[in-house]
Amino acid sequence: MNAVLDAIAARYSCRSFTAEPVSRADLETITRAGVSAPSSRGHAPWRLVVVTDAGLIQDISDSALRLLARHEAGVPDRFPTGQLTLFYNAPAVIIVAVRHTWDYTSEQLDAGLLVENMTLAATSLGLGSLICGFATQAFRDLKSTDPARLCQLLRIPDGYEMAVSMAVGHVGTPRAPHLPDTSVVTYI
Repeated sequence: MNAVLDAIAARYSCRSFTAEPVSRADLETITRAGVSAPSSRGHAPWRLVVVTDAGLIQDISDSALRLLARHEAGVPDRFPTGQLTLFYNAPAVIIVAVRHTWDYTSEQLDAGLLVENMTLAATSLGLGSLICGFATQAFRDLKSTDPARLCQLLRIPDGYEMAVSMAVGHVGTPRAPHLPDTSVVTYI
């Protein structure tokens, strides 16, 4: 195989991170891979915010979980005992915000391409990653001041909204990647 295919085969959703910080060089490599992703019509409608402040990471998680708990009673049961955090104690979280271009493009698709590039880069560096869509709830709670407060803390520019996040860190307890289901492919 080759390095790209190896990273694709090895990538999995990591839910066990150590407390060891991710180096600035690794975070820069990961975000560079992200912004190297293709985007619809070349618009690159994204902004990335790399968060390594544990308190802010937990604040984002808590805000999202408050909204989710109002709608789904079993939300706390999804997490290991004593670990009520969307990011599984990862030492770094990358927030991807996008702006609407309103020109027949899909900024959500673009964000997906960007975050997949970042997860593959993290895997290639020997790091674990977790794409976290739940965190968007922290920015969508209309009954709370959390969205505006978090956007200000994260310096997300006006006109942008949080699209997806990615936790990244050194792997605690490794897991095997899922086996791809090739039965969904049809050749004509």
